[in-house]
Amino acid sequence: MQARKLPQEECSRILEFLDSILTPPENFRQQVLVSLKQTFGYQRGTFFLIDDQGNMHAPIMLNIDDTLCDPYYRYYCKQDIFHPQRVAGQVLRHNVLTVTDIMSVPKFMNTEYYNDFLQVQDIHHEIAMFLMDKDQPIGVIGLYRSAREKGFSSTETNTLETISVHLSRALTGNLQIADSRLHKDIVESSYRHLPIGFLIFDRTLKIHYINDAALEVCRDFSSVGSLSSAADYFVSQLVGNNNEWQSGLKKTMLSHSLKQFTVNILPAVYHHLQGKEFYTACILPAEFSLQGHLKKDNGLQGIFSRRESEVLDLVLRGLNNRQIAAQLFVSVHTVKTHLQNIYKKMGVKNRTSLCYKINVQ
Repeated sequence: MQARKLPQEECSRILEFLDSILTPPENFRQQVLVSLKQTFGYQRGTFFLIDDQGNMHAPIMLNIDDTLCDPYYRYYCKQDIFHPQRVAGQVLRHNVLTVTDIMSVPKFMNTEYYNDFLQVQDIHHEIAMFLMDKDQPIGVIGLYRSAREKGFSSTETNTLETISVHLSRALTGNLQIADSRLHKDIVESSYRHLPIGFLIFDRTLKIHYINDAALEVCRDFSSVGSLSSAADYFVSQLVGNNNEWQSGLKKTMLSHSLKQFTVNILPAVYHHLQGKEFYTACILPAEFSLQGHLKKDNGLQGIFSRRESEVLDLVLRGLNNRQIAAQLFVSVHTVKTHLQNIYKKMGVKNRTSLCYKINVQ
């Protein structure tokens, strides 16, 4: 928006800069600082992210001593004249701020922040470029020069103002990609270790996700060599000749090793970006719940307290002590105490012996 006021040579450099930062999201911030140095000669810089409360975090640095992060966060960030919480009003009007936008240079040179922090790093001139998502600052780039160098000119300020608009869009997009990837990783890592078999497939029966428990079930249902082929075979057997499976299906299946599983196919979820319908199959072993064991005539009913029964149920599902504690909202120490009581009542010394004894009762 400021490009009309800039010399043609400066506009060309802006285009060169914007072309150089087309990198994967994980490299974006580092590449921005490198490109600012290579294209415009800014030798030192920092790139912080800003959270919803206006706090700076996750710094990327170029030719700045990263050991200074600790004293900055511990004390000097409160003195920083460009801290997002202090300049919230100004950044809504201008994305690029210099010292004189905040206070006079003599007053700035009198501050504790300048004398005890910046001068230690041989910094005399500073300029801050804020990156925005609508009216919310999401990042800030700091550029620095020593007293031996010239201050930042109005042309540089205008150039950075122009650049900030493009960087704001790029950072917003990259943060959205990072959030999506984080969400996907969290969901996948959680489902990966579920004791329940879990797989997602589309109308053509192509599998898009399968967790470890489901893979083991598929292996038990097929004599096909590869796991992917075994999974495809399992889904084809699950759907079979039932033409109504898309609306939801519950089916009991018996594996080669004569283990019984209950499988639920949930109705379709339509993904507007892919333009496809996705179906979820949940595979539950018949012996999954402790209640199935206690209902057998095996002498276990009434032995355990309610909490011990809950702990034992989760042990049989394959959860470790930390996972059980999180599930029951108790401490790991409490889980261990319940386990010791269960071991004592069952006359065993460890998990393996416990599970074996429960299953052969």
